[in-house]
Amino acid sequence: MSTYNYYRSVFVSALVLGALLLGGAVVQAADPPIPWNIETLLQRIPPLKHDPTGRLPMVTWEAFVTKDAPQAFNRAEPLPAEMYRELAKRGLAQCIRMNERYIPVALAMQQAGVKVIVMEGGGGDVQKTYRKDGQHQFPKDYQPKGDIHGCPLLLDAWNTMAQELRGRLQKFRDAGVTIDAAWMDWEHEPWWMEDEWQQSRHCLRCQQIFPPGVLDDHDRYRAYIIRLRQQLYSTYLAAPILEYYPKCSITNWTQLHSSPEYPNQSFGGGTRFPPMDIGLFTASNPVAYGVDTIYKYHWSQVWGAAAKDVLLDAAHMDRVYTWVMLTQTSRDAAVSAAWAPEKRSIPWVARYCPDEEDAKVPIMSRDRYREVLRHLFLRGAQTLQIFNANRPKTPNIETEEVEDAVAVYDEMLEYRPFLEHGAIMCCDVPAAASDAPIWSGLRLDNTALIRAYTQGPKTVPVTITPWKDGPTVTLNAPQQGATYLLTRQGEKIAVVKR
Repeated sequence: MSTYNYYRSVFVSALVLGALLLGGAVVQAADPPIPWNIETLLQRIPPLKHDPTGRLPMVTWEAFVTKDAPQAFNRAEPLPAEMYRELAKRGLAQCIRMNERYIPVALAMQQAGVKVIVMEGGGGDVQKTYRKDGQHQFPKDYQPKGDIHGCPLLLDAWNTMAQELRGRLQKFRDAGVTIDAAWMDWEHEPWWMEDEWQQSRHCLRCQQIFPPGVLDDHDRYRAYIIRLRQQLYSTYLAAPILEYYPKCSITNWTQLHSSPEYPNQSFGGGTRFPPMDIGLFTASNPVAYGVDTIYKYHWSQVWGAAAKDVLLDAAHMDRVYTWVMLTQTSRDAAVSAAWAPEKRSIPWVARYCPDEEDAKVPIMSRDRYREVLRHLFLRGAQTLQIFNANRPKTPNIETEEVEDAVAVYDEMLEYRPFLEHGAIMCCDVPAAASDAPIWSGLRLDNTALIRAYTQGPKTVPVTITPWKDGPTVTLNAPQQGATYLLTRQGEKIAVVKR
């Protein structure tokens, strides 16, 4: 019995005893707290059954720490080599920061035989940080709201930041470090919201250097800035890394593909993106978060006039979460397959992200979260970045996020050739209120791997044409989901349910 099931059995027994002592009243008890440390993780998460050797591992937002040295990562102190290897057996890796302080950690990881992956958050106003006169210049009669932002088109500030990055990369390379992946979370300005637009359109300098018409309309400004951010990070983040590490896997927060046929949207669903690609980045970075912002933007949209009468419970929110979480990743995959099939997908994933801190919004169920993760792999995800940020009100989710991702990854690794060489078969996302089947699949020569389920209570059929010039096949899509392995045999298809 796993530690998780052991604790659950103990607490179920306690509830039953409490009910008896109190004359049948049910006593509610919270799950016991799960400490965030490597020792606990290794106890709760078994090694993968299927070999991940040679694949890029998953990383977590929260650094892996030990019970006895919880601040070692912040001090840039290496873990024992065996801990790196034990994490690797579970498809996980400790990420480091793009700072020369972490060179000893990177070297220790290399010596332990594991991948070196850089992942760090960053933000702020590039103009304010790297150029003294980079802020907007307003006429005397204009009073901006809040802080004054930087002029978005002053590229020399970005070049200064890139030069600083090159200096760090040089130190890593000189020390003998090979960076296998740089999956960054840099979220610097410029942004495209109302305040930023108003400041730019009133700025005397921006009026001179922006293309004609861009500042006249907020929608046009939004599209321009979203594309500009993609290009800035491609030029001043991806390019410097590739100069030093040409084989490095590189992505950054929400680097996405979008097209007129598959217009993408923000991870919470509030902003529509213009057509764009990811430039020099080797992988896109869609986001699949169970974020409560989804309720804010989409609950009424999904349920229409009946929204106020629909029960706000996990079952109904799971539908809305699923729809939004699959939409950004699926549209990115569809455009990438058409425009840039050589690019990979490395999504950020999270079952719970309380951006609004809205207590009435149910948290996504673990079963549904795992189902979504399966479909991400079957829609082109190479690996995952797990946004398991510590949440004081729900501390156990920090560990559960990792358990869920590892379990699904192991399940998918059974079909490793499909993950690495298969062609994406479906990027459709049925409406949240629909009971229609949701299916995903990867095709590899004369075989295909399919996963199908329905959000409704009853099993529904799904008819698929796996090969354009071949026969169709009808599969069952149950509520709990089912995986099928198809083999083409002339004009027939052999089906094995896994």
